[in-house]
Amino acid sequence: MSFRAVTARLLSVAFALSFVGASCGQTSLAVMPGVVNDPGNLTLRRGIFSFARGEICREVQKRSVPLKLREEDPATGRFFPLSCAAQELASGNLFLQFGGYGYAWTNLTKRIGFDASAAVEYDHDFLMDGSTMYVYFRERATSATTFGSRLVEQPPAPGAFGLPGGSTQGFLDQVGGAVLKKEISRGFTVIRDSDGSVDFGLGVVEKGKRPGSPYKTADNGRLVLVNERIEVHQNQRDYTGPFEVKGKGQALYLSVAVDGAPAVDVIVVHRGVGDAWLQQYTTNVALGPPPAAPVLDEPVPSGMVWRRPLPLPAGQYYVVFDNTAAAGRTAPPGAAGDDRAALVSYAVEVGAAP
Repeated sequence: MSFRAVTARLLSVAFALSFVGASCGQTSLAVMPGVVNDPGNLTLRRGIFSFARGEICREVQKRSVPLKLREEDPATGRFFPLSCAAQELASGNLFLQFGGYGYAWTNLTKRIGFDASAAVEYDHDFLMDGSTMYVYFRERATSATTFGSRLVEQPPAPGAFGLPGGSTQGFLDQVGGAVLKKEISRGFTVIRDSDGSVDFGLGVVEKGKRPGSPYKTADNGRLVLVNERIEVHQNQRDYTGPFEVKGKGQALYLSVAVDGAPAVDVIVVHRGVGDAWLQQYTTNVALGPPPAAPVLDEPVPSGMVWRRPLPLPAGQYYVVFDNTAAAGRTAPPGAAGDDRAALVSYAVEVGAAP
């Protein structure tokens, strides 16, 4: 995976916008989809959607963003929004400024920790497909982007083949912002069902269609929080979430399948613990265990679908997939150059505890 590809995947920061507002009123819109979908009713559609704008930034910072080489590929990094400001322009467009940090993996550098920010103007509109809302965000202008490194686990030699800019910092300074701006121009689609579940797709997802996912979740009354594939290389981790449990008597339901590596460890920690652990991961080459006892620490061997209900008190939690010897109960093979990347298909749902 090249540096160019890593930076390009930062478009996925827009995914955070997929958690907009509540579903109040959405089902009622289904009784008049023809009226709402009329191209002449852009003002009506924008007016109905305006209630969500006030919630965007609050929701932006709730969950991380997977970074991918291509839409069909597993994620190999993650972005964590920390700051956000949203403003409606005189044109009715949305101006969004966001910033945060994250990590990514490339074969040239191994783990990269980074900071990133952008200021983007989005035109937005939506269409109804029954009770399902398709919200389209199309980039109109990008006025600022930044991308800087916190950590490079394995700095490439100066002038390394395939490294634009001739050095890590040269690439970030000369190429990163331009590539990010180009990729942001693709826009994104948010698909929100009346039960509050959300899908996200890069570019325009045609009404009635869905982005692909590794699992087909049964109709069990639980809310699907995430359903995706990730690739966790040897001596690496992926900090997915954080996922919110809102009240008493609730549980996270985890489904995990591993391929390509003998096993990975599934480690669940409270958000406060996970935030501190994540900061270490994005700033220090040395790996360590979580700074406090995890809620769950179980190995998942390859060749099976592992399922676990996890009753939890109200709060936010990270689900960490660990392919290191520094945490968890398993350790990857120690032979030099033996990078057995784990392809992990996983789903996280929330619902009533068993």
